[in-house]
Amino acid sequence: MGWPPAEVRIDAALVSSLLHAQFPDLANLNCYKVDEGFDNSLWRLGEELVVRIPRREIAAALIENELRWLPEIARHVSLATPLPLRAGVATDDFPWPWLIASWHNGEAGDEIDPKVRGRSAKEMAIFLRELHSEAPTDAPFNPFRSVSLVDRETSLYSRLYDLGDDVDFEFVEALWKRVRDTPRWDDPGHWLHGDFHPGNTLYRNGALVGVVDFGDVCAGDPAVDLAGGLLSLPYESLQEFFDAYEGCDEAMLRRTIGWAVLFGVMFLSLGRTRTSYLSIGQLALANAKALATTL
Repeated sequence: MGWPPAEVRIDAALVSSLLHAQFPDLANLNCYKVDEGFDNSLWRLGEELVVRIPRREIAAALIENELRWLPEIARHVSLATPLPLRAGVATDDFPWPWLIASWHNGEAGDEIDPKVRGRSAKEMAIFLRELHSEAPTDAPFNPFRSVSLVDRETSLYSRLYDLGDDVDFEFVEALWKRVRDTPRWDDPGHWLHGDFHPGNTLYRNGALVGVVDFGDVCAGDPAVDLAGGLLSLPYESLQEFFDAYEGCDEAMLRRTIGWAVLFGVMFLSLGRTRTSYLSIGQLALANAKALATTL
């Protein structure tokens, strides 16, 4: 239940061959690997670009969603985003679409002290408020995000059983049951980032400057993204976060807590591979517990 293995081998030779075949004007720029995420391998290209290549078949559709929708979404948000600039296509050597996007310098939020992240509570909320407009009817449906809390219960328990003694099962289950049956979001779906957590935020000099990885962009309940505040911010910053977001009623707060529980357990699991994610999961569950006492 941890970090999924890559389904294809992505190395410097493959990236170079794709660039030479499809974008020869960029092929001679310095190119090197900078990270490997849950879905994509990331390669810095020159000073201003990044190559994102799916490492799993399931991520190919996410690349297509990002190519289609992020340019439109980016016009309405104030923080920097990795705007897709070139669309790569499948070849005999690589089976899926890929892209080249703008590169933004910064330090990933999961490498930033939570107290420092807490100073960005207002900016984080404003970004989500800007993003969460009503999505068009043809916006992507994400089977992991565009659904209700109860639809994710099987996944939650699978991760809990897999974690075993690494998680307080009774505590998480009791918290989950308090919010699981909250009335679902019945309004039209709003745009969601879909994977809003510290590892997908960028900071410079302690200030939030960007949000990356829009592969999970979809229509759904804003509570999915608001849970990212509980993954990112110390508890004392959450009031500022919700005040700046505006319009979060008790039902949405309950669903936000529910999604924070789901993501918190997921990050505990992923923390076995990426250690910085362990503290994110712990923070999410602690914040969910503290917020639940206010209901």
